[in-house]
Amino acid sequence: MRDTVIYITRIDREMELVPGSPIYSSMASMRLRMLIPAGELARTATVKLVPIANFLRDAALARFDNVRAVVIGKLSVSEVETLGAQGRAGLFDAIARCGHPVFADISDNYPAFGSASAPQLLEYQTQLGARATLTVPCSALAEALQAQAQRGVHVIEDPFESPEAPARFAPSDGELRLCWFGAAYEPQLVERAFVALAQTQSERRLRVDFVTHASRAPMARQLADRLGAVHHASDVRFVEWSLQNVTRSLADCDVVVLPQDSSSPWGRCKSHNRLVHAIRAGRVAVGSAIPAYRELSEYAQIDDDLPAALRAALEQPEAALQKVRAGQVHVQTRFAPARIAARWASVLGLAA
Repeated sequence: MRDTVIYITRIDREMELVPGSPIYSSMASMRLRMLIPAGELARTATVKLVPIANFLRDAALARFDNVRAVVIGKLSVSEVETLGAQGRAGLFDAIARCGHPVFADISDNYPAFGSASAPQLLEYQTQLGARATLTVPCSALAEALQAQAQRGVHVIEDPFESPEAPARFAPSDGELRLCWFGAAYEPQLVERAFVALAQTQSERRLRVDFVTHASRAPMARQLADRLGAVHHASDVRFVEWSLQNVTRSLADCDVVVLPQDSSSPWGRCKSHNRLVHAIRAGRVAVGSAIPAYRELSEYAQIDDDLPAALRAALEQPEAALQKVRAGQVHVQTRFAPARIAARWASVLGLAA
C-alpha cells in the first residue's frame, strides 16, 4: 500500500494531486513549497490537499489510509492574520490531536515582517515550532528559527520552476536593459537599489522591466519618477506578473537586479528562488549579499554594493557569462524538482 501524505492548506475543497497536475497558484510559496514537490511525490505516494477547516473538524484524518506524514502548508502573513486568534488556536489544537507526524513549512521569518501584528506572527511561529517539525527553504531561516524549533528543523530548498534558456550577456554601449520581478514587499529598498544603479550608468539609456502583481503597479510609476529625476534617459515598464511574463522579461533583459536587505531579519532569510530563476534564464544577476545568494556567488554578481557588482559584470562580460553557464549546470542538479522531492520524501519518512 502506498504511503499517504496530507498537505493542510488554504484551499476550498479537498483534492488529490497526480503527477503533471494542472493545479496552479499565483503565490510562489504555494507552488515552490507544495504544488511542485508534492506533484513529484505523487509519483510514488498518495498526496492529498486538505482544507484547514476539514483538518479542524477531523484532526485524526481517520478517513485516509496509511498516513505517513501531515504537512501544514506555508501561509502568507495576511493568511495568518486572517485566521485570527481563534483560528490559530484551533489549528494548534488540531496538530496536537492529529496522531500522525506533523511538519510545518515556513518560508519567511514571520515576526520580522515589520507589521503591527508582529506579536501574533511570533506566537504563530513559536506555537508551530512547539508542536511540529519545521521545514524551511534555506539555512539562514533554519538558524533564525532554531530556538523555536523544539522538534527540529530541516532545510529543503525551493525547486526551480522555469525552463532553461541559453546564457547571454552582450549589453550594448547605448542601452542597458534591467529587470526586477517579485512581490515588492520592500518597495523603498527596490527603489533605492535602482536609483543607485542609475546614478552610475549615466552614459547609457536605461530600460527597466518591473514585473509584479497588478495591485503594485503604482510602484512602477513611482520608480519611473525617481529614476527620471536622476537619469536623463530611463524607461520603466510595468509588466503584470505571470510566469510567462517573467520568462519574457528575463529573455529580453541584460541584467536581473535582486536587492535584499542583508542586515534585516526579514531580508537575510529569503531563499534562493529568484536568483535560481535568473540563472535558469541564462541572465547575469546582481544581488545583495544575503546568505542564500552568497551560496551561489560563484554564479552571479553578489555584493551589497549593487553598483559595484554591476560594474564588475560590465567590465568583464566574458567572466560574468561563464559564471552564468556554470550556474546553469549547478542549479540543474541542486534545485531540480525531482531532487527536491527526494529530500521531502526523506524528511517525511516516505518509503523509498
